[in-house]
Amino acid sequence: MTTMYSPSNSLHNLPSEILWNIISFFSLEQLSNARLVSKKLRHFCDHPSHWKHLRLVPPQQQYQQQDNHTNNKSSIVLWQLNDLERILKPHLNIIQSIQIWGVRDNIVRYLLQHCPHLNDLTLCGWTTLSNHAFRIPSSSSTPKKLALRRLELIGTDQQPNYAAIDARTLGDLLTQCPNLSELMLGCQVHIHAKTLIKELKKRMPHDQNQPNNSNDNDANNLSSSPIQLRSLKLATRRTWSQRHVAELFDLCPQLERVCLFLAAAKGLDLKKEKDARHEMHQLMMSNNSKLQEVSLEPNSDGEEGDLNEGVDMATDMIILRSTSSL
Repeated sequence: MTTMYSPSNSLHNLPSEILWNIISFFSLEQLSNARLVSKKLRHFCDHPSHWKHLRLVPPQQQYQQQDNHTNNKSSIVLWQLNDLERILKPHLNIIQSIQIWGVRDNIVRYLLQHCPHLNDLTLCGWTTLSNHAFRIPSSSSTPKKLALRRLELIGTDQQPNYAAIDARTLGDLLTQCPNLSELMLGCQVHIHAKTLIKELKKRMPHDQNQPNNSNDNDANNLSSSPIQLRSLKLATRRTWSQRHVAELFDLCPQLERVCLFLAAAKGLDLKKEKDARHEMHQLMMSNNSKLQEVSLEPNSDGEEGDLNEGVDMATDMIILRSTSSL
């Protein structure tokens, strides 16, 4: 009796070392398909080393890049939630870091809600991104705590990259991510400084020399621990003054630097599959000669005009916590 040829049988006959080497070249989509062929392939395809640190590009994007007749620079391919779920669902408890291209609100919300060990997230390119992306439903009155340590939003220059994230949502996010140490909003975003500071004060622990206003309707949203943020980078300058940054240093004891960098708002060319985080870093370094670097102490006294004197907050700048205050 003749045995019919089957690609899976051929793979099964290979030594494990060779099979492992072949599978190591698979894309995430190929891994998610190959794991359905047999138990042996599932064993190799489900290995945690494939799923801890992910670079996720929409399946349609690679075909668009190969199409020489596609000249529509304004288009960006977005993930569909069912495609993403199909690839990630068996591995949600393994994932630790994600760099993903082409997101929308429900994609971001899915990642934050269903990846309990996700500590590093970079979002690259979207058509619309709103507050709803970061509003994570909770089964109790206490907001769900997230494991994020680093969050970066990097817009695309192929179309408007505005993120409709307001100060209240950012305050909620910092509260829900007690270990978040690095935050970069490298896109068109407007975070009103005074409102952000007000929102953070409402969420501060009662033992940080802040008055306990029992009548505050947001009292149940107060953070149980100080904010751990160490680095904040915003592609904005409007509404920000040195007084606001000084207050932010006071509210965030671990905060070392605030970077106001408007050039990042124009975004990057994300149609090329590059490391977006590295590209944004290179953009900032290429403009480093134009940046003003200012040291500032928290709890600065005096009027706002005194704090702004001698420094033009309308220019890109890095504001560092004064070493005398550490």
